[in-house]
Amino acid sequence: MHGNDCDCGSGVHIYQHDKDQPVYTRRTLLAQGAAAIVAGGTALVGAREAAAQASTAVPAAGAPPAAPAPTPTANNFATPNFRKGVVFWGNGDPGVTPESVLAERQGPTKTTGMKFNALVRHGTSLTTERLTLLPIHPLQVVVRVQAVQTCYSSVGQLITTNPQAFPVVGGHGGAGIVVEVGRLVKRVKPGDQVIMATTPQCGVCQNCLENRADLCNTRLPAIPSATMSGGEAVYMTAPPMGPAGYSEYIVLEEDWVVPVFTKVSPAELAILSCVGGTGLGLAMCRFPVDAGSEVVIFGLGPIGLSAVQGARIQGAKVIIGIDPIRYRRELALKMGATHVLDSNEHRGNALVGKIRELTPDIVQVGRRYAGERAPGPKFVLEAVGGTRLPLPPSVESPYDMSGVEALQQAWTVTRPAGYVRTSSIGHPAGATVSFPAGQWSLASKTHVPGNYAGVQAMRDLPRFVKLVEEGHFDAKSLIGQVFRPDRMREAVQVTADRSAITTLIDFT
Repeated sequence: MHGNDCDCGSGVHIYQHDKDQPVYTRRTLLAQGAAAIVAGGTALVGAREAAAQASTAVPAAGAPPAAPAPTPTANNFATPNFRKGVVFWGNGDPGVTPESVLAERQGPTKTTGMKFNALVRHGTSLTTERLTLLPIHPLQVVVRVQAVQTCYSSVGQLITTNPQAFPVVGGHGGAGIVVEVGRLVKRVKPGDQVIMATTPQCGVCQNCLENRADLCNTRLPAIPSATMSGGEAVYMTAPPMGPAGYSEYIVLEEDWVVPVFTKVSPAELAILSCVGGTGLGLAMCRFPVDAGSEVVIFGLGPIGLSAVQGARIQGAKVIIGIDPIRYRRELALKMGATHVLDSNEHRGNALVGKIRELTPDIVQVGRRYAGERAPGPKFVLEAVGGTRLPLPPSVESPYDMSGVEALQQAWTVTRPAGYVRTSSIGHPAGATVSFPAGQWSLASKTHVPGNYAGVQAMRDLPRFVKLVEEGHFDAKSLIGQVFRPDRMREAVQVTADRSAITTLIDFT
C-alpha cells in the first residue's frame, strides 16, 4: 500500500518516516546502547538485497547470524526498490539496520522451532505454508492469534501477477494471547490477551510525546521471523502495515500490542484492531464530532459503519451515510444513521445538492447576526477506499471505481468552518484531487488526513473495548462471515468481492 490507499487510513505508513532528525528511544538505549544514538535519517534496504542478506544471516532456525553487512545509505528514497514501495522499517537511526537487529536476537527459546500455518505471499503465489519460528529479538512478542479481520487493504495480495521479492505473511490486525516475550519487553507478559494494532505506540518518540502516537515513528527494521519448509526466510513485519495477521502465530514488537482485560470476544477485539478502531477514530479522535452537529460519511464499509456509530456515540444530530451497496445502507440505518443515500443514484452535484437539502440552516436567510450559516454538514468523513478489483454481479459496483469523485464531493459539500476527514482513498495515476494530503484550511474549511484516523493505540483501543462492553458500539454486527484457518485465501476473496461487510478468520 502504496502511498495513500490503505483502508485503515494509514496512507503515510511508508512516507511518514522520511524526516532527517534524531529519534531518541527506549529501543535504541536498550538494544543498541547510548553510543548508538546518532542523528539523521531512516535506514532503508531494498527488498531483494534484504532478502539475500536475510537468507545468509539466518540459514536455519536457531543458527547464529552471519557477520553484519555494510550499513545501507540512510534516506536513500531515490532507489529503485523504494520507488516500487518495497522498503523496510527504520527507526530514525542509520546504525539500526536489519543486520544489526539480526545480531541482537536472543538464543533459542521455548518458541524457537515451533511449527505453524500462515498465508504467505511469495513469488507469484498466495498459499498457506507450514512455517518454522526463528529466535526472537529482545523487544519482540510472540502471539497466538485468536481472530483476525480481513481489511480491504489486504485484497491486493490476491493480485499475484507481479512476483513478491521476499516471502511475507499476509493480512494485519487481530487479537490473540501472548505466549512469549523478549527479555526487554515491559508492556505485556505471557498469558495476556492483546489487540494487535495497525499502528504502534512506543510512547517515547517525538510524535508520541506530542500526543500524535498515530504517527509513532520508532520501530525496528523488519527481520525474518520464520522460515518456509525449504529454509527461505519469511517476514511478518514488512511494510506498510506492520504486523501481519493471517497466521496461527505472529511475532511483532511490543510497541504494536495493546493488552486488554475484558470478556469481549476475540472476534470483536479483532474488529477493533483496524476497521472498527479507524472508523471510531474518524468520529472520536483528533477532531471529534460535536454533539448536535451534522455528519456525512462517504463509504459504508466496516470503517464507515464504525464511523456512523462513533458519530452517534458523540451525539450527532444528523448522520448521513452514502454507499452504492444496498445491504450496507440498510445496516447503517440500524447502527444510527438518520439518512442513507445511494451514490449511484445521486451523482456529482446532485449528491451535493441532496446532502445540503438534508442539512439546511435553521436560521432564516439574511439573518447573519442571528446565526445564519451556509447549508451543509460540519463534519464529512471519508471511508470509501476505492474499488481495486471487479465486484461480482450480486454486488452493486460504484460508477466511480477510483473514489476520487467522492473526495471532490466531500470537499464541496462541507460548509465553511467545517472539517473533512479522509482515511481511505489513494490518488490513482492521472487523477486530480482538489486538495493536498496535509492538514490545511482554505475557504475556512479544514482537511484532516490521518494515519489510523488519529487513533493512539494504547490510549484509545482500551476505551473502544469499553464501548463494546457497555453496548454502545456494536462490533458483532460488523462480523460478516467467519472462516477457519484452512480457508484464509477465501476470506480475502470475499472481502475483495464486498459480498459481506467483513470476513474474519477464527483460529480458536
